Amino acid sequence: MFQKMIVGYDGSEGSRAALEKAITILQLNQNAKLLIAYVNEDVVGEEIAYSGQPLGSAPILDDMTTIPPVPNDPESPRHFARDYAVQMSDSIQAQLDEHQVSGEIVAVDGHPTRALAELAEREQADAIIVGNSGKSSFQKFFVGSVSEKLVKESPCSVIVVK
Repeated sequence: MFQKMIVGYDGSEGSRAALEKAITILQLNQNAKLLIAYVNEDVVGEEIAYSGQPLGSAPILDDMTTIPPVPNDPESPRHFARDYAVQMSDSIQAQLDEHQVSGEIVAVDGHPTRALAELAEREQADAIIVGNSGKSSFQKFFVGSVSEKLVKESPCSVIVVK
């Protein structure tokens, strides 16, 4: 059984199904650890906003004195990144709360395939669980599928949930 699982989450129906599957596995093995990662691809200047930080009750969301302040301009990239972080964290936490399980919510940098594979290697995860994108063959030809690429590049097992 898996001891450390990572769920790739983007708010889509597929990622919600992936989190549901991870929760089911976690309920069968309560000693397992669950990380839910959303990928932050928003670059602000030379840095990626709010990446690599635990969310949930982390200071990044409540104590703005520890990071550069978010500009008052609602059109600024940092403002969008913060709103996105809050939205993703709230969505994930609601799903965890519904099933009364806990997990660590993290943001990771860069392209989803690379970011999730690197996180899995760093965390020594047993499995990455992702949703199926539902892209057509035509779309996959041009942009590819994160789940398909992850199966090839991941250092651990990958479960693709439909």
